[in-house]
Amino acid sequence: MFDPRDGRVYHAACTRVCSTGLQRACPHTSDKDNTSHQAGTRLDIIRCRVMVEYAGEARMQDDIRAETAQYYDANPTIPDDLAFYTVRLPSAAASVLELGCGTGRVLLPLAAACGSIYGIDRSPAMLARCLQKLQAAGMPPTKARAELGDITNFVLGRRFDVIIAPYRVFQLLETDPQVDGLFRCVRAHLAPGGTCILNVFHPQGGFEGVQQEWSTATEVCRWEVTVDGVRLRCDERCLSLDPERHILYPELVYRRYVGGVWIEDAVLKIPRRCYTPDTFEQVILAHGFRIVQRWGGYAGEPYGEGPELVVQFGE
Repeated sequence: MFDPRDGRVYHAACTRVCSTGLQRACPHTSDKDNTSHQAGTRLDIIRCRVMVEYAGEARMQDDIRAETAQYYDANPTIPDDLAFYTVRLPSAAASVLELGCGTGRVLLPLAAACGSIYGIDRSPAMLARCLQKLQAAGMPPTKARAELGDITNFVLGRRFDVIIAPYRVFQLLETDPQVDGLFRCVRAHLAPGGTCILNVFHPQGGFEGVQQEWSTATEVCRWEVTVDGVRLRCDERCLSLDPERHILYPELVYRRYVGGVWIEDAVLKIPRRCYTPDTFEQVILAHGFRIVQRWGGYAGEPYGEGPELVVQFGE
């Protein structure tokens, strides 16, 4: 942990904020006198803390979402899953852990329906937006909090009634050791009788169908919206794939237009591991869990027949 009296640490963090394109963090008296730190707002200090923890290169990789986090909440293709997760809470006092909480899209609304919720995300850019929302909502940390962390390797020292990883977070895990790490952490943080819900997209036609589509498409528009007169668009390019591990490597290109004039591009490269209905269940069972329930989507579609694969499991 950082020492708030160490102005050099704060200065390093603020420099990192600027270099990653995030909004400015806490102010300093000057670059030359970085031993003196002005108070700023509570959010400034939270941002600074986020960036300080992010500066530990041994624990975290560079933030691949630094330039694209601003587009996440505009995405109209994200499934309407809030009611689904709310209904799955065992009680109004339930404790929830969200893996890959991002900008707080699920974390904040779910906080109103549960006893407490704790979020983890490895992107400082996404997390900064989540913290902004928490502060704007006046959410006390005993009710909802979010911190920087690796969802495949964390120790929180407490257990939760429900663990979730909404909107396909699980398929961003590229390697088997990462998958093993997530399940190990889930087991260590599930309360007795608790359950975890994971979700991936359903590749229609299996990986062979996805592979055929991937090999022919060049660039596809995934969504386009207009917000306050600004047109935002997301295109997807097919870069490569790993046929043995069933992993796609897309490049998402976010574009901003004002008055029909292109302003900027922001590019995000991510892995997208594919699971069929059977293989998704198998990987959960192989890690020693029992499947409680499963769905094909957030509207309750039969498993294997809808656009998503959603599985609830426990010990």
